[in-house]
Amino acid sequence: MKSLLISLFLLGSYSAVGNESSAQVLEGEVEKSKETNTTDEADQVITNRRFRASNGSLSDLSMNLNLNYQGGSLNRPLAADRPNLNTAGDTASIAGFSGIVTGSYRLNALNRVGFAAGLQMLAPFNDSIDTDSATARREFDENQGELDISDPRISYTHMNKFAGIQTIITTEVLQYTAGNFTNTGYQNKASLLVNTMYAVGDTGFSFGAYTLFERNFFDSTQADPADQLETVFGFLPQAEYIINDTFNLRTIIRSHWYDNSRAVRSGNFRKRPVTQSVGLGISLSRDIFLYPNFQFAWDNVDSKVTNVGLSANINMF
Repeated sequence: MKSLLISLFLLGSYSAVGNESSAQVLEGEVEKSKETNTTDEADQVITNRRFRASNGSLSDLSMNLNLNYQGGSLNRPLAADRPNLNTAGDTASIAGFSGIVTGSYRLNALNRVGFAAGLQMLAPFNDSIDTDSATARREFDENQGELDISDPRISYTHMNKFAGIQTIITTEVLQYTAGNFTNTGYQNKASLLVNTMYAVGDTGFSFGAYTLFERNFFDSTQADPADQLETVFGFLPQAEYIINDTFNLRTIIRSHWYDNSRAVRSGNFRKRPVTQSVGLGISLSRDIFLYPNFQFAWDNVDSKVTNVGLSANINMF
């Protein structure tokens, strides 16, 4: 509105001041050009609000907090037991907070290296658990209420735009230290993650995919091989619709997600059940993005086995 009023004023003054008006307009264009040129290259390439908040600030040194509350079902959101929609050994079967604190250094506008550690506190609001799952009960008994700072990792991230597709590529190496994983023999993990979104003109719609490949390595403990996932990979379509500068609707469908455990031959992969997350993205600023959501399995749409959650991405500096 301010720019519009200035333009109208200059236009109205033209007949009175002639060449002086032309000089003012030229000066305004130069200032506008300077402002555009000072915009950080990363924000020119990546305009998706969630991508920006999840990949650090524009400072050379940045600290990012990715925090998730993985709650119970829609019927019992604060319950200790959390339906494991994926029926997978790398997914917690009880509710709790988890997160990642990442300190990163920008090598340049589009590349950064990160050093991170995981945060976890399982069932912080519960003194007991009502479940028939032996895995969930074991996790509860061994870890309930304990703040676990664990799973240190090193990562390298590259962001870019290819043919209009906003792309975040991350490679990561992780050392497992969290009790609910080390108790079943998990030792290290190497990951390749590719996150893409394509904005469809000015419609507010964008779509893309989250692609992942993870390989776990194990120690020599005598854990059940069926509880040890060796390889996980997936291609997960996602879509967003921008409502306004603050709110957007988001969904991701875990439709092509595969794993294999050490109990089977490495070439035999299990397709995980198709699950979907639906939520409301809330962009409080460039560096703060919240995502309250719920998750359900396509083959069993029931409030009793639909999970609730809240994720937050916060760049602290």
